Amino acid sequence: MGTLLVASLAIGILPYLGFPGAGLIPKLQAFQPYLLLFPAVVLVIGLLRKQWLISGFVLVFLLCGTLPNVQWSSPAGQTGNGSSELVLLSFNALKAGANPAQLAELIRDTDPQILVLVETSEPMHQQLAGLDALDGFGYRSQEAPAGGERDTVIFSKYPLQERSTDLDSADTGWYSLPVADVQAPGGVVRVAGIHVYPPVGDAQRWSQGLEAVIDWSNQQRDHPVILAGDFNSVRSHPGFRALGDGYAQADGVWPRATWPAGRSFPPLIGIDHIVAKGLSITGSSSHIIDGSDHLAVSATVEFRR
Repeated sequence: MGTLLVASLAIGILPYLGFPGAGLIPKLQAFQPYLLLFPAVVLVIGLLRKQWLISGFVLVFLLCGTLPNVQWSSPAGQTGNGSSELVLLSFNALKAGANPAQLAELIRDTDPQILVLVETSEPMHQQLAGLDALDGFGYRSQEAPAGGERDTVIFSKYPLQERSTDLDSADTGWYSLPVADVQAPGGVVRVAGIHVYPPVGDAQRWSQGLEAVIDWSNQQRDHPVILAGDFNSVRSHPGFRALGDGYAQADGVWPRATWPAGRSFPPLIGIDHIVAKGLSITGSSSHIIDGSDHLAVSATVEFRR
């Protein structure tokens, strides 16, 4: 039981390890919720054998490993009227290879006021426009790709002003990220389209991008903030949890898996997120689109009163 106890301890403390370990630790952390099955089985074995002390330790390790994955509650807010609501849709189109007809149908069905497309392209936007999916989106951030500097675009049905110097490529170590102040009926909302470098091959680059997003978001105090896109990070990554108090995630109490989609098995990990500060999240959903290995995620948010 000693080896099992040590393994249970390692799984329990895994979400708290803040160093990348040549990329191995972030990869293990991404699948840490599944690894929790191990201490759960060890706990059952210990209880059946009436090894109460060992069972107590394993229970502590199991709880420690579970807590980082749980969102206990969203910041409370009173229910507003229709004008105070915003619907967002965020989707990684996998190098613009997603099925445009299905994406257009999803846009019409969810009817977002703000649309964030990651790994997108101008030809894809032209296809969506030809399918009348971008009707009403009179405002947008800069084109993508723009000289290889950006692959994410924010579309809005409300006027927006882009903040082009907020999250540039020097900050993220990869693509620059679009940031825009959207003049919604309920007030100004600062929206950032997120695409963080994946923790494969260069975990330091992943860490830099994630830290840049976290540092920037924690500095925003004059307007409500929405971060939407592909974070390549999950709740069991301490860097992602560093968003801290005040941020609510659209996927509820337990993380919603969004990747890899379109396989013979369901998605395994939740790396696509919509998170908000200064707003209440009142609903969320995920959607599959052929041609991408990410699920699209949508959320409804309300201004707090």
